Amino acid sequence: MTRSANFPDDIAEVVTGFTFLKYFLYFYKKNMETHGFIVISAFIFLGLSMIILGATISRKGIKFLGKPTIDEFFFYSGKLSLFASWTLFICKAIFPGMGLIRVPPPLSWVAALLLCMAVIFFIISFANLGTSLRVGLPGQETVLKTKGIFQFSRNPLYLSGYLVCIASLMYYPNQVNLVLAAYGIYVHHKIILGEEKFLAARFGSQWEEYRKQVRRYL
Repeated sequence: MTRSANFPDDIAEVVTGFTFLKYFLYFYKKNMETHGFIVISAFIFLGLSMIILGATISRKGIKFLGKPTIDEFFFYSGKLSLFASWTLFICKAIFPGMGLIRVPPPLSWVAALLLCMAVIFFIISFANLGTSLRVGLPGQETVLKTKGIFQFSRNPLYLSGYLVCIASLMYYPNQVNLVLAAYGIYVHHKIILGEEKFLAARFGSQWEEYRKQVRRYL
């Protein structure tokens, strides 16, 4: 790619105010595929939603971090693996030439649309959970969420995360990405099993009735 004469010499300007937006659009026009722009936009929207919800929970004085349901190493390494796969997704969108395998444009579009669907599921799940959202097991008293999207899936947040990983593998088929996504999904499945034991102990018959009516994923 040949840069225009007015491309900034001081790249630090990119991180300030409207300058960031200006050069984000520059890269979109010059180097980024449309589906890549959609991928970046979807992740930005997801990130902002998580920040807003996290700030809301924090203002209410609620502890966002709970107790891990499995061994701490696997708990946190599984989350890092999941986020690493998502990061590769973002990098591929910004640098479309990255990787040795050429992905057909239709498959890239399918991945981008799958990501958008997953982000929508994320946002709906966030809205339904509200201040009940935790990373790990809550220390405070909570209620069993069975309405809204939880009528169709007991774990819509985790399901959404899995869909993002699948979309990442479609968009950037790579051995490292495959290992990261597979490990992250496996660990989160184990986390879910640990959470189910906690829910059974806390909510008893209410949980058992809900478990019989709604599937773990879909």
